Amino acid sequence: MTDDPVPATDREVSDEVVRGMVAAIRPEWDVESVERNPYGTDFVATLAVRTPEGPQSVVLKATTADFVDPPIARSEPRLFELVGRETSIPVPEVFGYCDAHEAFPAPFYLVEHVEGENLEDDPESLPPTARERVVRAAGRNLAELHELGPLPAVGSIGVADGKLTVLDTDDHPRAEDFRERLLDDSERTLDALTGGGYFPGLADDPERFADLVEPVREHLRDAIPALPEPDPPTYNHWDYRYGNLLIDPESGETRAVLDWANLSAADPAYNLAKVEFHLLKPVRDDPERTAVLRETFRSAYAEGREGWTFDEATLERMAVYRLTDRLDAMACLPLWYEDATPAERDERAAEHRAFLAERVPGIDA
Repeated sequence: MTDDPVPATDREVSDEVVRGMVAAIRPEWDVESVERNPYGTDFVATLAVRTPEGPQSVVLKATTADFVDPPIARSEPRLFELVGRETSIPVPEVFGYCDAHEAFPAPFYLVEHVEGENLEDDPESLPPTARERVVRAAGRNLAELHELGPLPAVGSIGVADGKLTVLDTDDHPRAEDFRERLLDDSERTLDALTGGGYFPGLADDPERFADLVEPVREHLRDAIPALPEPDPPTYNHWDYRYGNLLIDPESGETRAVLDWANLSAADPAYNLAKVEFHLLKPVRDDPERTAVLRETFRSAYAEGREGWTFDEATLERMAVYRLTDRLDAMACLPLWYEDATPAERDERAAEHRAFLAERVPGIDA
């Protein structure tokens, strides 16, 4: 299963519209073929185009769903440009973008097509040394990303007045302290676990984790405010996972890091905890293997940030952040495992319960 297996049935874009969108950005290009990506929440297609310099394979992405607000969606091509200019993190080259359009779904943009495999379904298929290379690259990439900070506040990265910024709006308020933002987000996720609020798919299964909500809520209301003071906020690519990487499956080379449309400004330790959650698989790997991968990731990150250490305060924050990451995964279980069998969903749910039972008083596995 992928993390966002949502068919594109409700957001089809005709070939004629695709050609119009390309012409709005690159009028000198001719579209020769359109290969649509059937998954995801927005329109994504790989195009073969003829340019004055010769044939080119490119990707067109347009915001066609309501999951990402336009001010945030507009940030993605700009972040590609920033990261490509200021770091060695591999990202696609940007050919142009359009923030708003009267006739076409917007924002939309064009970037180069990068060869590589998405291994969301089966990262364990990588040879051991290749998987270690992916994890090591993740540590280096996050170190470089975090060095682009600090940012002026905690919040959502978006575009205002045509420029990247930490948004400060009614829909996306800033926060002075990351702990405040984290507790608010956790409360919303816990509400979603009982069918309140919005989480894709969860309304179909509101009772699965309902008995866990109040013990976890009580625990986090005590634990989060008591955490050591977070580090100054930096860019957080909190969805850095196998499904958002293009990888050489033999060598493990990371050829592109994708999905920059929903970054946050947050404690860098939060990003580290998120990425460990996504890239390490302690349920499927044995403890020794998990420890090797964790050390590979952390060493690469520390080497990339002068003076950084995984000190006691950082590790304490990461432990709580991992708990909030688990809540997000629980809330997204019906979406992420929409095509799974009931037994597979039950297995994932049991893993979540076991994790919480080890960390939250009053919960049994």
